[in-house]
Amino acid sequence: MDLHRCRFVDYTPHTITSLAFSQPSSPEKLAPSDLRLAVGRSNGDIEIWNPRHNWTHELTLAGSKGRSIEGLVWSSSSSNNDNESSRLFSIGGSTYITEWDLKTGRPLVNYDCNAGTIWSIDVNFKGDKLSVGCDDGSVVVVDISGGVGSLEYDIVCQRQDARVLSIKWNGDKQIVGGCADGRIRVWSYDKNTKGRILSTMRVDKSKTESTLVWTLEVLPKRNQLISGDSTGHVKVWDLKFFTLMQSFKIHDADVLCIVRDANEERFYSAGIDRKIHQYDLLHTKSSSKWVHSFNRLLHSNDIRAMAIMESKSFKVLVSGGVERAITIQPIDSFQDSKYKKLLVNQQISNVLVVPEQKFVILWQDQVVKIWKILNNGKHKLISKLILSDDENITSVDFKGNSLAVAKMTSVKIYELDEVDAENDRYMINKIRDENFDSMIAGSKKVKYITDSKLLVLTPDEELYQFSIDSENSQISLEDQIELIEHDSSSSISYNDNVKNLTLTPNYKNIVISRFNGSIEVYPLDGRDAFIVTKLSSLSSQPHLLTCRNDDQLLVLTNENKILEFNLFNQDQLLTAWSKRNSEFLPRQFTSLDDKPEGMFVKDEKLWVYGTSWICYFDLTRNIPISKLYKNISTGKKRRRDGLSLDDDIDINGDVIQLESSLKQSEIDKLKRQIKEEEDGVGGEVADDGEDEDMHERESKVFSLTEKYRPIMKVVDFGPNELLIVERPYFALPTTPAFNLPKLRI
Repeated sequence: MDLHRCRFVDYTPHTITSLAFSQPSSPEKLAPSDLRLAVGRSNGDIEIWNPRHNWTHELTLAGSKGRSIEGLVWSSSSSNNDNESSRLFSIGGSTYITEWDLKTGRPLVNYDCNAGTIWSIDVNFKGDKLSVGCDDGSVVVVDISGGVGSLEYDIVCQRQDARVLSIKWNGDKQIVGGCADGRIRVWSYDKNTKGRILSTMRVDKSKTESTLVWTLEVLPKRNQLISGDSTGHVKVWDLKFFTLMQSFKIHDADVLCIVRDANEERFYSAGIDRKIHQYDLLHTKSSSKWVHSFNRLLHSNDIRAMAIMESKSFKVLVSGGVERAITIQPIDSFQDSKYKKLLVNQQISNVLVVPEQKFVILWQDQVVKIWKILNNGKHKLISKLILSDDENITSVDFKGNSLAVAKMTSVKIYELDEVDAENDRYMINKIRDENFDSMIAGSKKVKYITDSKLLVLTPDEELYQFSIDSENSQISLEDQIELIEHDSSSSISYNDNVKNLTLTPNYKNIVISRFNGSIEVYPLDGRDAFIVTKLSSLSSQPHLLTCRNDDQLLVLTNENKILEFNLFNQDQLLTAWSKRNSEFLPRQFTSLDDKPEGMFVKDEKLWVYGTSWICYFDLTRNIPISKLYKNISTGKKRRRDGLSLDDDIDINGDVIQLESSLKQSEIDKLKRQIKEEEDGVGGEVADDGEDEDMHERESKVFSLTEKYRPIMKVVDFGPNELLIVERPYFALPTTPAFNLPKLRI
């Protein structure tokens, strides 16, 4: 097998600007099933992550050029129905508050506050009011109690001259703002004095420049306020008398973010000096005071945002910034616990490889780059397409010489024509069809069936098939594929959305999986669509799909279990390979730390890969059950590092025990049966010597390597060839980081 290592694809993730969990912390309860993390990026994208099963990247809400996400909040109103999902609001370099529709991936409402550019946003505890701090010194309160899509003007608070850089609600009767003139102002939201400034508190001034109060955190039970400013000070204030209680000068530069725990006995600060500091409340007989406990250096550049989540079995601090990685660490043993970084994590890939033409395609923001791998092993950039629209690209596909580029507002089709074969020169031409442009108003995903037939999945979850006549510049609608409807009562609005879409190798059937666990087949010859199966429990929902052949589908679930289904034989749903092997996958595979990114079948081998590993399973052979390999599943093992949420919960919050433990007698009996099948004789349970032989054979049935990293894509690149697209961390461009003093010993 020839392995081509490709390191020229210049993908660079964007800076993380804001982080927000969809539910408030509740340390006594199990985490709700609809808990999500929203990650705002500097290119305007918002990523939705599910912390269950090793952090699954579920959605990307596409942004647009010059619209960085500067603030994110979720409103989970206490008056909401149980099935009503949390609402997501964002701000970004404009006078608008945007509410997002997670089902379509589009903005639901853009509400103009009619004040200056918005710098900060917060939601009150009830979840029915938003307050925003603006460039012109005003604080605007917006009423969102009317339900999804409803934003109504409430009041504009008393204006002052300085920018409001940070804002927080103190209960439902006060709004606290950190300003650009080194002052913290408190506005009233009580009936008689609504909108008036109640008090002003001053932080330490810098001699050379004005002090900026970047971040605030309120402790409502203690009636205290914590502030972080550009001098590096963290200060604790009394909100009853508006006086300074304590001051810490621990940071070497600006403090950009502060978060607290649910019990208000611990808080964290971070900023430009890259360190995260922990402070604990120390109780004495007569009083209590804050003390600085620990600090950790986990980031290589400025920390722009932090978020904290606590539940019964999941207590984590999430941070991110200029380094671009989402960093997750448990808060129970903050100072020395394991931590996890999600940097080049391509669960939603933006790389496409075309083995027939030896093309590698990358798309990001408004740019599509196409490289060709030449016969001498070198590469050449043959096309760079920069789209004039501001919206970010959502999906790209290529077949023959036809290129489809999708955005949330349009789909464009191009032809790549070879002009000079010797010098590998290509010309790119757009197929212009005004009827097509008016017919389709954007797409989440495009997929070629043949080079003249294209599938388009719209933001409204409608699937269309178009035929492309490039000679006459015509793109005509051939068919609308009616998707099976589901009665959803989930609190997750995108629960019925399409997650994966693939085609059988003969291009006669579309296979899709949804977030609700349903796997469906849509024949393209006019036969009726049908549901193959619905994997109902949270951990067994499909994460990846690939077809082994025209009749068999391989599914990798959220819990790293591989199932193989007969697509057209409902009586025998699981194949013989799956019945024999799905429950006995090697522990080395099922307990991997990095989430799988992709999988494909090549020469009866199933290849699966993640950021730091590649493995294969030989589908023609059974996985031996071996004492040495410890791949027997003996009940559910919970992860002990606390970095991932693995208490699988149904809608009622009950813990589902997904795997029943196997008794040793059953294991022995199964071993005996396998031995009889393989040797054709009645045998006894393998002794230790036979176990070692089995282990040697096993290495050919399953193999895993961690030699390549970080991996963006692995594909079949022709007979006995694989292409591995890597993006080395050291190659990522970076801005200068704060220079911490080095200790020389």
